[in-house]
Amino acid sequence: MMKNICKITCAVLLLLFTSSCIKSDYNAENCPGLYTITPLVPEELKQGSREVLTNANTSILYPDKLWRKTEVGPDKMLELTKGDYQAVSLKGENENVGLSGTVVTLTSDETGLINDPSDFVGGYIDFNVEGGLVDWGIINYDLPTYVQTRPLVIKVKTAGNNAALVSAITATVDGITLSRDLKDAFVEGGPQDRYAALKRGYVTYTLGEKDTDGYYTGARRLLGLDANVKQNLALTVHYQGGEENNRVLNFDITSDLSGFHTKDILKPWVIRITLSAGADFSATIQDWAAGPEEWIDATPIQ
Repeated sequence: MMKNICKITCAVLLLLFTSSCIKSDYNAENCPGLYTITPLVPEELKQGSREVLTNANTSILYPDKLWRKTEVGPDKMLELTKGDYQAVSLKGENENVGLSGTVVTLTSDETGLINDPSDFVGGYIDFNVEGGLVDWGIINYDLPTYVQTRPLVIKVKTAGNNAALVSAITATVDGITLSRDLKDAFVEGGPQDRYAALKRGYVTYTLGEKDTDGYYTGARRLLGLDANVKQNLALTVHYQGGEENNRVLNFDITSDLSGFHTKDILKPWVIRITLSAGADFSATIQDWAAGPEEWIDATPIQ
């Protein structure tokens, strides 16, 4: 019954719409057509073959080169005239996420220290409207979205003679994406392991407390890895007794992050390290592992 009512309503709207257009002495080619834009849930998150992303924040770039925030969906008809368009949708973004056209940029300080984004999704499409109504119907454009962030977790366990004297561990990872195109996101089994960032920065970790497994643990959510440079991890082991006892260890972790954009993308990527704390306040690697692991908070908002 509801479907019939919808069909009747749409038919009436079309008749009124075309009648108004003709009475206004428009060239039929320049009359607005009726269109819908339907944002879709990322492939990795959808429950069915085609799942609509509801309540997304969508803006459309019109042929006059002005952006307009627009309510879209399979039941939201738009009157669009001839020209080129671009539609961008985001959902779940926080205050650290900025968007300019199709470029997403995170907030940071003057040194490039990046603030964490939320677990948001987003995407865009470009499409052309040729003008005029097509067979008295409504044309729909699907707008695919993608997973836009992933957590990078660092876990460090200390062993050896001076393990009890370790008060905290801090870390820095550089070569992290600060700004990029929305389509350079996270795609399961995608064609590219990482993408060139438009801007890059770094993130810091404070691993001050041990978890139940005895690891100092910290997590940061990343927009991605910059393919233009290597990713480096600097670990600082803080010993009791003052800064003069601290030890800094530097590692090239570029290869340890292979698959960050394409492998098990709904799981956090974990670097797990065991350090041997020597009697002379030295620190050496005893064990190392890296890759995706289960984490309850890793699934982006749907």
